[in-house]
Amino acid sequence: MGVTHLSGLNVAGVPTMGMGGAPFYTGRWFFVDAVNGSDGATGTANDPLATVYRAYSQMTDGANDVCVIVGDGSTAATQRLSLANAQLTDSSATAGTLTWAKDACHLIGMTAPTKVGQRARFAPPSGTYTQATFGSGNFIVVTASGCHFRNFSVYNGFSTGGASQIAWTDSGGRNYYENVDIQGAADAASAQSTSSRSLLLSGSTGEHTFVNCTFGTDTVTRTVANATLEFSGGSPRNTFVGCTFPFQTSAATVLGYIVSAASGIDRWQLFDRCTFINNVQSTSTTMTGLGTLPASAGGLLLMKSCTIVGIGEFGTDATTRGQVYVDGGAPTAGTSGIAVNPT
Repeated sequence: MGVTHLSGLNVAGVPTMGMGGAPFYTGRWFFVDAVNGSDGATGTANDPLATVYRAYSQMTDGANDVCVIVGDGSTAATQRLSLANAQLTDSSATAGTLTWAKDACHLIGMTAPTKVGQRARFAPPSGTYTQATFGSGNFIVVTASGCHFRNFSVYNGFSTGGASQIAWTDSGGRNYYENVDIQGAADAASAQSTSSRSLLLSGSTGEHTFVNCTFGTDTVTRTVANATLEFSGGSPRNTFVGCTFPFQTSAATVLGYIVSAASGIDRWQLFDRCTFINNVQSTSTTMTGLGTLPASAGGLLLMKSCTIVGIGEFGTDATTRGQVYVDGGAPTAGTSGIAVNPT
């Protein structure tokens, strides 16, 4: 059983309000520690489980249960997602994908709340471990709604990656993310695939909020027109506040965002004080535009007090720029805002 011992704002003696700023939830709390835990344990702070797979299997849909990933300041405590580890909890699993399908169940990292590379962390096994062995191009998939994700990082890089590699997919609704670093296309093969993504928001519910998150990585060079962020299925009213999008490129066609088909978004997508940094002072190639939209994308993108560095425009073409609004005295489609692109 998970933790149910409550004392003020403590759970099993652990101060929840101080855990990366996490709020207090009234459900059961499960602690996972890859170094010191065991999946035969009870899941308390003093007797942690080893894997998130096991903790998730014990959580209850709609109950505001919490899984806490215990970091140790190094990569040793990384939650290693693999087919073999998934099968330890579910013998019928055919891939290592972590699927989060229980509403109002939350995932929080216990580690220093730095913005990039938090050591409460998900990654494939170290050494030689391929996407083919993992069994899927989808690393973590969220289909639930009303969940809180906070203070951890995701490194989706294999020794040999593959096409259609997506670090995090969310097709649920009204989920909240804060201080989460999602690094997709983090190996050479996936960085050369046009279908690789760090974040895919799909489905017609949407209304997710991302605060102080980071999407993408600049330690692997992207070489083709893949995108950090994709919207699909009419996803509406998603908000990004204070988020960072890093790029390292050898091609001008690399994208920050993409909507691949008409009606792929609905209403608006708000980027508030977000920064898009292409490392042109560190050999990265200048990107033509930040992203691309089809005609009749189904909604608009609003860039409020955003900055682009090493990127020519907020959109790659006139069709896109006609649906992207950059704030000013009166927001106007297609204006270039505060783009910064040293020459």
